[in-house]
Amino acid sequence: MRQTNGDALTADARIPLEDLLTGAGCMTFAQGDTEVRVGWIYAGGDGLVVTANVDDGVAGRIRLWCDARQWVDWLADDLPVPSWEALPAAWQASAASLTLAIGAGPVDGETPADSPLRSSWPKAESLAPERIALAWRMGIVLQRGGRRLALPYLDGATSWLRERCRRATRCDTPLDPKGYPMRRCAMAVGWTDLPASLCDNLREGGAVLLDVAADVSTGEYWLIDGLHAIAMRDGQPAERRTVSLEAARMEADDANGDATRCARLLAVIAEREIPIPWLIAWRAGQETPPETTARNTTAAGHITLWRDGAPWAGGRLLRFGDGRLAVQLEPTPGTSTDTPHAPEAISGRDRMGGHSASP
Repeated sequence: MRQTNGDALTADARIPLEDLLTGAGCMTFAQGDTEVRVGWIYAGGDGLVVTANVDDGVAGRIRLWCDARQWVDWLADDLPVPSWEALPAAWQASAASLTLAIGAGPVDGETPADSPLRSSWPKAESLAPERIALAWRMGIVLQRGGRRLALPYLDGATSWLRERCRRATRCDTPLDPKGYPMRRCAMAVGWTDLPASLCDNLREGGAVLLDVAADVSTGEYWLIDGLHAIAMRDGQPAERRTVSLEAARMEADDANGDATRCARLLAVIAEREIPIPWLIAWRAGQETPPETTARNTTAAGHITLWRDGAPWAGGRLLRFGDGRLAVQLEPTPGTSTDTPHAPEAISGRDRMGGHSASP
């Protein structure tokens, strides 16, 4: 996974718990005497890995990370030591248990109207020095008595946090001053799945009929987020549902037979860097602030056909009278090709018959 400060994640990069925020900046709830905020944290380097136990009916384990200096400040009232390394070995287990300890307050973040929580609050059992890569991760920030402890999530059980977030208060402000992680997504007019052998035989001047096409006359396009295609218009989700590209690929393979491997051709017009919480919201059909969705757009002056996720050929869009779309492959400079107005020049599974296309 390529991920450095200022770079967008690639389309196939996924982060644990990334679906926890659906368009929200962060979530907040009370756990005993401690305010807990949940959101994206950009952190890494030398620190301490906190291993904790949690019980949601089945015993589980989680690992969190924290900055070593911040951990010392967090426990300064209960454990005034200069560093973790300065602790005598006999004290380390007790020191670890204080890391996630919660004081008196509303029980497990409940209010009288809440039903009891199924999962317990994590209990830290050990700490160990460890360096982690500087990266975006979901995590929690504990705040109490003017002190705070940021704890990016590494791995392990998640139901304890998901259950509390369902009762939490949504906030518009991001948890980290850097904002949110971004993922680079393709904006496409449509796609088709063709037998790989047919793709191999396509030449400049030929054309590919798109099996699935956006209503470009209304400004609609598809935003491709990994295996999800989200119908968009004016920077917000359109009325169509989100399409699973994996399911579409399986249908194409079934239609062509197991012996024929299909290639996915995607007609891309641009790429954009989108905040991950916004992508999760759009998949659910929820709108987001327009000023966030409109930035960082790299427009393409023509169509680029991607084959199985990688740029493959340039082209221009052809539109049929009934609204269907095709992409004509651009000729190589210095060659001459005929414009494919005849139906036989269109590659694709056109069950409706060919139509004349106007460039």
